Amino acid sequence: MKRPVAPIDYSLYAGRWIAIVRDRVAGVGRTPDEARRAAKVSRPKDDPQVVYVPRNYRKGDKLIG
Repeated sequence: MKRPVAPIDYSLYAGRWIAIVRDRVAGVGRTPDEARRAAKVSRPKDDPQVVYVPRNYRKGDKLIG
């Protein structure tokens, strides 16, 4: 049985690009490529979804990407 995944507080990444794999942050960077490469180090077989977390992001806001 799968454990429920706790919601991620993306405000910790405000102003950064993040790479998400399987509903988890797998990489963070100042550029989309940096975040993607960081994710590939930890999850080489997965294709991450890369999104920008706006500087004014607040916990509970929706990410677009």
